Amino acid sequence: MFSLTPKQMVIWRLRRRGLRQAEIAREIGILRQEVNRAVLAIDSRVERALIEAARMNKLNVLHVDPVNGILEAYSPSYKIPVIISFSEANCIQVWYLYEGRCNECERINSCREMLIAEARERQIELTEEDIKADPTHLAKKIFARYLRILG
Repeated sequence: MFSLTPKQMVIWRLRRRGLRQAEIAREIGILRQEVNRAVLAIDSRVERALIEAARMNKLNVLHVDPVNGILEAYSPSYKIPVIISFSEANCIQVWYLYEGRCNECERINSCREMLIAEARERQIELTEEDIKADPTHLAKKIFARYLRILG
């Protein structure tokens, strides 16, 4: 299973919030050069994990954004866009963006809770209407800011 070390996770989280390397170094009390080395390792590990998840799901990779933990892909089998995300809350998750039958699925509440945690971690505001939407629509709302395929 993929994971970052606790220190790498802190650096990744702070960087995703927009802090520069010097600010991250001050925040956690290490040298900027150490942050730089960690960032290179983090980006490499996140990118590899996202690409491996795409490979295991037989997806065509379109774009990888290791800073935000997002991989855009396309499923040739289902002919639909797919997002693979990495987050502290959910680790690696695969989101097929199609008009499915979420309301008929026993996992609808679990998917919705995971997506709400993803939004919270990414500091994305959700309305009550968003929270009640089916997971496919909720995923599109949460990941739209990162994606070329939803643009």
